[in-house]
Amino acid sequence: MPLLDISAAAGSFSGFQIHSDFEWIELPFNITAKKDYFVCKVVGESMNKKIPNGSYCLFKEHKEGSRNGEIVLVKHTSLQDSDFGSGYTVKEYHSKKDITEETWGHKQITLKPLSYNSEYENINIPEDDSNEFKVIGVFECVLF
Repeated sequence: MPLLDISAAAGSFSGFQIHSDFEWIELPFNITAKKDYFVCKVVGESMNKKIPNGSYCLFKEHKEGSRNGEIVLVKHTSLQDSDFGSGYTVKEYHSKKDITEETWGHKQITLKPLSYNSEYENINIPEDDSNEFKVIGVFECVLF
């Protein structure tokens, strides 16, 4: 299974990172490798109800469809200079949409921490900033 060369922050977005490579890791015997799945290290305490600090987690590459209520790995380029990489975080995803007869768009995206520490706050991504935001994957499980 590919292990991405980034560490996703379980807090705010990470410092800038350039995802350019990966290495291969062996999965635990009870997990089967599948197409469009990858592993990423999650660092921090803001998701400790579901993901312990320093865990290697399995994610399914996100292609399309609703993500509401899912734990997701997200990339945000406008928080840093995009020439120098992106910031990554893992949070529970919630979205408010503007829906008309012909179109729809995100009014606001909220990334919620799932932590025993109540000091972690939601990350709100307003409509005008949503172009710099991308869901990379949907959390499947903690591997180790």
